[in-house]
Amino acid sequence: MGVLDIIFIGVALSMDACAITIANCTTHKCSLTRAKEWSMPILFAFFQGLMPLIGYFIGSIFSAYISSIGKFLTAGIFLFLSVKIIFDIFKGDKDGECKIEDKKKFTLWIIVLQAIATSIDALVIGATFAIDLNMHIVYAVLLIVGVTFLLVSLALQFGKTLGKLLSKYAEWVGAGILFVLAIKSLAEALC
Repeated sequence: MGVLDIIFIGVALSMDACAITIANCTTHKCSLTRAKEWSMPILFAFFQGLMPLIGYFIGSIFSAYISSIGKFLTAGIFLFLSVKIIFDIFKGDKDGECKIEDKKKFTLWIIVLQAIATSIDALVIGATFAIDLNMHIVYAVLLIVGVTFLLVSLALQFGKTLGKLLSKYAEWVGAGILFVLAIKSLAEALC
């Protein structure tokens, strides 16, 4: 695999992270701070880089096991988060105004969990790097980190704009995105 292949892999790996970022911006617009906003591109890029590195060193020993349960784990996490958002919508009386309790719902730990869930695929990709990679693993990882950071940063700006445009329906859109990602991961696991 060459540089162009790694860039395309980075784009493919970062798509779920971009979708989650847009969902976060629309769903949790009341609790977004500068730190939380920029932790998304940083954490998603970090885990998208860390997982292929781990996969590379583990090699093909565990790749079959990881690929068999990874999608189920990812689907479960995304489904849990989408259901949580829907319960929060019904629990609160939203009148379009941000409340203090809304700001506490979206924490750094949720972003870390999302970053891990979206990077499980990258672990398996890293195992394939152990077999077919025409460059040093560090260069491949840095390319993936750079691509992910760039795309998630763009998704962050798009999501913030979308959150403002959708107003009170933004949380439903965010829950819907997470639900679709859960179904996608489950379908990939079953096929």
